[in-house]
Amino acid sequence: MNKDLDNKLYNDYLNGKKQAFEYLYKKYKNRIEYFIYNIVKDYQKAEDLTQETFIYVMQNKVRENSSFKYFIYLVAKSKAYNYIKIEKRRNEISEIYLENDNETAEKDVLEVIIKEEKKKELLEAIELLDERYRNAIYLVNIEGFSYEETSRILGETLQNTKNLIHRGKIQLRKILLKRGGDEMNKFIKIFIIIICMGVLLSGVVYATMQIIKSVKEKVEMTPTYTSEISTMDNNKVWIGTFNLVWNDFMNDVIGGKIEFEDGYSELANELNKQTFTAEQLSENSYFKIHGTATFDLKKQIENGIKQKFNENSKILDKVEWGDTEAYVLYAMLKKEFNYLEKFPTLSDNTFGESEEKVKYFGIEPNTSQNASENVEILFYNSKEDFAIKLKTQEGEEVYLYRTNGENKTFEGNYQEMIEKQSEYTGKTSLGENDVLKIPFIQLNNEINYDELCGRYIKGTNWYIKQAIQTIDFELNNYGGSVKSEALIEALKQSISQIDREFIFNDDFIIYLKEQGKQRPYFALKVDDIDVLELANN
Repeated sequence: MNKDLDNKLYNDYLNGKKQAFEYLYKKYKNRIEYFIYNIVKDYQKAEDLTQETFIYVMQNKVRENSSFKYFIYLVAKSKAYNYIKIEKRRNEISEIYLENDNETAEKDVLEVIIKEEKKKELLEAIELLDERYRNAIYLVNIEGFSYEETSRILGETLQNTKNLIHRGKIQLRKILLKRGGDEMNKFIKIFIIIICMGVLLSGVVYATMQIIKSVKEKVEMTPTYTSEISTMDNNKVWIGTFNLVWNDFMNDVIGGKIEFEDGYSELANELNKQTFTAEQLSENSYFKIHGTATFDLKKQIENGIKQKFNENSKILDKVEWGDTEAYVLYAMLKKEFNYLEKFPTLSDNTFGESEEKVKYFGIEPNTSQNASENVEILFYNSKEDFAIKLKTQEGEEVYLYRTNGENKTFEGNYQEMIEKQSEYTGKTSLGENDVLKIPFIQLNNEINYDELCGRYIKGTNWYIKQAIQTIDFELNNYGGSVKSEALIEALKQSISQIDREFIFNDDFIIYLKEQGKQRPYFALKVDDIDVLELANN
């Protein structure tokens, strides 16, 4: 989306079209937050100052002959440095970032990710990349500002800005090479790679901020069955509800694959494959509907899930109902199942490397064996490589596969499990001395897939305002249940033709070529006024 469209949407907002600003907010929120964070080194304050920046921009017009993008970065810089000046914190930031044991979110993350002895080493490596280098590289290489615009935003000369970018890249490469030796453990290497990728794609500290957000969640929700499970994943979950609404959006609204005007989306590409459809479900396990965002549609959804599942929605109130330009796609998936026999509750015990005890159910030699009829052994190769199936009264099949699942998708792990089952020739029922221990599970989560939001769909005037999914899952000694909602709210707006300006008032190249020939015979790059004819005074 070019800067002219940004300005048009901003002017539309100033003229009373409030929805136009939502696109700009979604597009720039994380970028401005990262930019401010590089200055104030306080994640929570960066969020607050980002909101103040948007409030200011909403109340004050963009300066004449300036782009919206340039204007909002100037405001963000002003807000950040005003905060530092008022709080008298500028000279204290590095010390707080490296030494404070309780106040920084970054330290909390590193305590989760790595051992204490490696913490200071990584922090020092990140901090060795000077603040000015980070922002200079980000503004030019990521945000696409010219050197001239970047120099004005940073308050540096043009030549100094070029020097900052050049030196910053050299410094970063040296830091990563120095820290990437063979003596580092596997996890530290992965962390460094992520930081390096973050620099190339969106900046060192922004990558760290995203890790901060992810590790604070109990479970990471993925909308695709084909997403790979990596060593960084912590309790990853998938359910097909969002696939149902995405499929309807593709098939019934857009009429084909969904691609975005502003670039490739890996998430959209996976969803476009439609690897999960309603055909994998019985009709009594889901409800879905879509239409214009009228109050009548909301009532249909509320009545539909009440009659079918005796449930209420957690997410319907997030929609701006009554907006005739908005379109809503909604789905709910609900399942409940009970084992053939109740499992006994076992003694509490630890899980993984955690010292905190959790609840377990299952079968031990000294417990009732009635529940053994619930269990079918798919295979048993070792204490770390086995799988079972739990049978239910409703016919639901519950598979438990003992594996870390790394470097494969959910689908890949499932196929691997089935293949191992086909090769297994051992006993498939529990013996008298066999032990089965399963932890009680309870999770609930909600996510808005930001990667899909605020982006115009190629070849249409549609853009996705919000893409939400929830999940509630429970597994206990009686059985279990799963409930999930998914919703896409999309807007369709007619955008008038933007007048184009072909003004060669900055860097450009001239070529001369004879008609019918393959190559030019003359080329000139024009980037300063030395070769231009000066105007008469």
